[in-house]
Amino acid sequence: MALPRFFPETKIHQFNYNPRYYDAQKEEVSRRYDEIKKEMGEPGTEDIRLIQKGTFRRRFERQRKDARQSSLRIFVTAIILGLIVYFVNRYFGFF
Repeated sequence: MALPRFFPETKIHQFNYNPRYYDAQKEEVSRRYDEIKKEMGEPGTEDIRLIQKGTFRRRFERQRKDARQSSLRIFVTAIILGLIVYFVNRYFGFF
């Protein structure tokens, strides 16, 4: 007769390892095909996103605005926590 256990028995971990097939010839053909498309002037997989005028400036301004808002949020939170600690100390005298 088996005694009841408080903790379940650990099971053996099994891993589902599926080796991937690497075809060097196919990789070389694909690389060469992309090079030929690039030479012919067709947009390849890397040239999809275009840089537009003013993109960097807008990104910089957005980052600066986000940083400013973050600083303001931290400042307001610190003031609110400070007021809470002040009133708790004043009325209950914990500190």
